[in-house]
Amino acid sequence: MISNRSGCAARLPQLIIIILVATLLAAGIFVAIPYIQGRPEHPQGTFEWMVEGNQVLIRMDPEQEVWLVPPEGVGQGTGGQTIVQLATATPNVLPTVQPPTTFQPVPTSPPPTLTVAPRRSCVTFTPYTVQAGDTLFSISRKFVTSIPLMASHGISSTSLVPGAVIDLPIGDPACCQAGWRPYAVEEGDTWFGVAQKCGTSVDVLLQGNGLTSGATLYMASVICVPQN
Repeated sequence: MISNRSGCAARLPQLIIIILVATLLAAGIFVAIPYIQGRPEHPQGTFEWMVEGNQVLIRMDPEQEVWLVPPEGVGQGTGGQTIVQLATATPNVLPTVQPPTTFQPVPTSPPPTLTVAPRRSCVTFTPYTVQAGDTLFSISRKFVTSIPLMASHGISSTSLVPGAVIDLPIGDPACCQAGWRPYAVEEGDTWFGVAQKCGTSVDVLLQGNGLTSGATLYMASVICVPQN
């Protein structure tokens, strides 16, 4: 009996050859891809190039170096100049550092200068029992004191509680010379006005208090005036 060999068995050698050829082609392409991707822009060799109006020969090599070769008959024996072709580095952009903010101190206004009456030894204290109906004005007429002088020592109308004992600031006679007496300066007083009240002159009044012309008369202070 004659067997039929025209089926799949007869085509087996052809399929094997096709598979081998396809495998070799795939391997060749796989090997060639890195070379194609990494090959230099210019193939290895020597080329003519114009550099600043001068014709030079450029020789490329796999190390990415450029050799400037003088043309034939020009500069023979002097050798070429080597220029290393370096890869362009990616610039490292540093963040912009902002200068520190300088804070200028805001000048503050100086506190206002208060004119305070000088402390004089002509002020002394005496205990006083507040009576019904007392006012600051009535007390200033009983004693050598004034409303500003009492206020400078913390005495106000709320302090005048009947039966309460307060330390009343008054003029001290011991600080005045013979023939002179203490006087509590009131609001609105001037050297001229006090001199008129006491029947004397401003110059005599200033000299009696050891002061010179132009001295300030402080409210709530005690001065010495001539006896009437």
